[in-house]
This record gives sequence, C-alpha cells and structure tokens, in this order.
Amino acid sequence: MRREIQDYLNTRPDLKYYIREKPEWYRKLSRNPFSVAELEESAKVFYGRTFGQRVDRFHQQLQNFGLLMELISVMGETSDDAMQPDGFNPPMPEG
Repeated sequence: MRREIQDYLNTRPDLKYYIREKPEWYRKLSRNPFSVAELEESAKVFYGRTFGQRVDRFHQQLQNFGLLMELISVMGETSDDAMQPDGFNPPMPEG
C-alpha cells in the first residue's frame, strides 16, 4: 500500500479499524489507491453514518420516547386510582 494512503489512514483511525475488519479493502487500495472515496462511503454504511441510517435511528428514538411517555401516563393514572378510592373526600383543614 502506498505511503500516502497509510499516512491518511493513520489520521483516520475509524477507517483504519474498518480496513482491519474488512481486509478486502487493503487489497483494493493496494491495487487502486484512488478508491479512497469508495472506502469512505463503505465505512459510512458500516458505522451507520449515512443520512438514511441517521433518520431511521432518530425515528426509532422518537418512537421509544413516545412509548415511554405513554407508559408514564398509564402508570400515573393507575397510581392515582389506587391511592384514592371512589367517593373518598378528605377533610378540609380549618383555617
């Protein structure tokens, strides 16, 4: 592999790790050092950094937040019902 490619990979530890995970990229870069842009795109998909993957992750977080809020509201309704039975009127303090 060319020295310039090695120096570039030393500045980008995420790409260096990706090449260790996918050794076919080492062979590709050795044969065609101008395919660094392809390597970066492939690494984005691997790490989940593409726009579509980010939108999906954000959507999943919104769904989880909605479920959490629904759970909190249901838990609040059941705890209020359990604490005060029907027809219970606490005495008012005299002032």
